[in-house]
Amino acid sequence: MANSHGLTSRIVKKQAAARKLAKGKKKASQVYIGNENPQVRKNMSYKARKHYLENKQNFPKKKLKTKNPESLMEQGIIDERGFFTKGKKKNWLTKSMVDQKWLDFYWMPR
Repeated sequence: MANSHGLTSRIVKKQAAARKLAKGKKKASQVYIGNENPQVRKNMSYKARKHYLENKQNFPKKKLKTKNPESLMEQGIIDERGFFTKGKKKNWLTKSMVDQKWLDFYWMPR
């Protein structure tokens, strides 16, 4: 009887999954070794390290490919007024939250 220890099946399944993950401990610790110290890395699971590394690799880089406004408009990064299409509603041309006519992203005066 698997449940003679008094634990619910939900907990037993979690323990089994944890044992399965812990089998290749040495291999698991090589997945992501970042700036954290060994103690934190030991407490962080293989799955968490793996997901962290995948998210870090898939996250888009903040640096723009070019600083030319015309090419940024062609790529769809900024609109015709100079505002970024994704992310913060900042203007690339004026480097502030308004365009040359002192109107914000929503065409409202600031």
